Amino acid sequence: MKKTLLLITFFPLFLFGIVKNDVTYKKEDKTTIKADSKVDNLENLKSELSQIKIDCENKEKSNEQTINSISTQLDAASYNLNVFGILFGIAAIILGIYITYIERKVIKIREENKDLLDKAKDVKAEVIAINNLIQNDIHGLFRKIKREETVDILDRLTGTPEDITNLSRILLTRKLEKNDFKILKEAYSKLEEDEKKGSNGFTFEMSYEDQYKLLFFQHFLDLSMFDDKIRVDLIEFIPKGINCAFKNDIIKSTNDFVSAINDLGYQLMTKEINSFMKGISECKFKNSSFVYEIFTNGIKNRTDQFRFFNIISDEKELRIGKSNYGNMLIKLYSSTELNQAEKEVVEKTNQIILELEKEEEEERKRIEKEKEIAEERKRKLEEKNIPKDAK
Repeated sequence: MKKTLLLITFFPLFLFGIVKNDVTYKKEDKTTIKADSKVDNLENLKSELSQIKIDCENKEKSNEQTINSISTQLDAASYNLNVFGILFGIAAIILGIYITYIERKVIKIREENKDLLDKAKDVKAEVIAINNLIQNDIHGLFRKIKREETVDILDRLTGTPEDITNLSRILLTRKLEKNDFKILKEAYSKLEEDEKKGSNGFTFEMSYEDQYKLLFFQHFLDLSMFDDKIRVDLIEFIPKGINCAFKNDIIKSTNDFVSAINDLGYQLMTKEINSFMKGISECKFKNSSFVYEIFTNGIKNRTDQFRFFNIISDEKELRIGKSNYGNMLIKLYSSTELNQAEKEVVEKTNQIILELEKEEEEERKRIEKEKEIAEERKRKLEEKNIPKDAK
């Protein structure tokens, strides 16, 4: 009975357990199936992930190769660009130089054409002027031709300076211009030392050197005073140049000389002034007032005019020029009040004049005495030659 009750009691439990276990088993079985499925999925995922990783690595390598290729291409392109830039720069420089050369050549051609055009215009104007001269002013045409001949003569002297022997007479009669001084100086400087003193049959029996000096004195005394070498060379020649001068020559040369001493300072030209006054004192114009008027008119300042008098030496050869210059000052300022220095100049001038008058009177008496002696000798000679029967 008891066994029957136990059986009845535990039998439901047993059934429940069985059922439960079956359910559990089923649940476990499903879970196992699911787990297996998940494992398979996980394996698949791992496989796919591995494949994706491999693909990524391949793509990464491919990208790296692509990037390297692009980088290489970029470097090559950059290098090519640098090379191209350098070549382009060199080409640009060469092109710039060529353009500059062409530009300068064009400018030069333009300037040459302009010069040719100007020369053509000048030639045309000259032809027209010459035609007008021929038609209306034949004397002007002659002067123009004469001027061209003078230029040709001067050019010849630069090549053959000794030819001054044949050409000095012509140049002395011509009117030379300021620009001719340089040409004449060039020819003068080419004379050899042994040729300067040589005789050449000139009318005044002058050497080559003296003939050039005469041209300097007559045409360019002012410019010669500004040239250190020629000024020194002319100091001793000035009296000879004055002695060879005509009135118009002495007027021009004196004006040129006064102009030069005003510009250079008469205090620094003592030798030149005394040489000039010596020449004046010994020439045929020594008593001509126009010479001394040039000095007084050229030296504007009154004080300088009197100081100029004191610069002139008291040597015998210069007394005529000095006294005549001093006498010109007396005429100018005798009606004005004189200071002590000016009074001394007046006294000195009067003293020189008295000395010259005394010497002139003595010379006149000497000449008269010589003349009387000569006449007496002639008379006695005539008496001796008279025949005795004539007595």
